[in-house]
Amino acid sequence: MAELVALRLTLPARLAREPLDTLLASLTPSTGPRSSTQARAPSFLARDLSCAERGVARLPWVSSTCLYRALARYALLRRSGADATFVMAIDKKGLAQNGHAWIELEGRPFEEPDDVARYTVTFRYPPLPKDAKTGTP
Repeated sequence: MAELVALRLTLPARLAREPLDTLLASLTPSTGPRSSTQARAPSFLARDLSCAERGVARLPWVSSTCLYRALARYALLRRSGADATFVMAIDKKGLAQNGHAWIELEGRPFEEPDDVARYTVTFRYPPLPKDAKTGTP
């Protein structure tokens, strides 16, 4: 929980100083994701994150937007060895609607309460390989 609180407290100032891709690179361990036998199980991580986020939500000085929640989740999941992807998107109804940020594991939203099908992805980190974008080998 302490690590999540520290991230949530420092991320707004860091994001104000650094471009998003630079910040995400700094949150990504240089060793890369661990094998599935070394990484903690996503269900175990979900329980820990959920518990910590409930505690953080009670702190009035901590930003509770999806952006900071997703950035903190990304950092913690990556540090635990998970191959997490940070995703930002806009509502398909247009820019007048709120955007959203979330984390994906193995291409699926991780512990995401919002229906992400209503969004068009505008940013992904790390980016998909070129062949995954076009569907060609």
